[in-house]
Amino acid sequence: MRQVIHRSLLAVAVAVGGLLLGGATCSATIIQFRGALEPQIAGPPVPTGTGYSMAIVNTVARTLYFETQWSGLNNTVSASHIHAKGGVTPYVYPVANWAVALNMSGIPTGTSGSFSQNYSILNLGSTFVRQENGLAPSVNTFTTAERELAFDNLVTYLGSGQAYFNLHTSGTNPGGSLANFYHVVPEPGSVALMAVVFTGFGYRVLRARRRAANSPIA
Repeated sequence: MRQVIHRSLLAVAVAVGGLLLGGATCSATIIQFRGALEPQIAGPPVPTGTGYSMAIVNTVARTLYFETQWSGLNNTVSASHIHAKGGVTPYVYPVANWAVALNMSGIPTGTSGSFSQNYSILNLGSTFVRQENGLAPSVNTFTTAERELAFDNLVTYLGSGQAYFNLHTSGTNPGGSLANFYHVVPEPGSVALMAVVFTGFGYRVLRARRRAANSPIA
């Protein structure tokens, strides 16, 4: 009997939690992606350093706030980008670079540092926009619809292991030193809702146990 009660309560908690999280995700216009920097290549020389990068996307306004911080590189930063491409093996750094979706122009060159910037559809890399719209290499002028499509695809790639950020370093690892793929950070509201659901679930289980313990044995 107790097992039946527990299973029933768990089923209700999972179902309600799914509805809450599903509703929050479907109605969300803000999505946060985050990743921890790691060596992009095995070397030689083996890249050193740690850090993170984060992208916060507004899917309605089609804007992206980017932030990164790093330390302990074995050489100075020479360039930095978000690369993206659909239809590739997720979460595997490519032998050849995917198209540059966003170029972090103006990023500091120190072996330790931080950088943040706001981006819009106008900041998307030309090669990436052409790639996503199937346009010829000679096309350099894009419609708003073409840029919006590329941006929406970038958001999809960020959440599916088909977009990564990397730091290039001078001399030692010019093709890419540290990099990270992204995972979606749950919305605070969703986390809070789940906490409420499972707190209530725990209370109901405890109360069911007490009732069962106090019930006369037939």
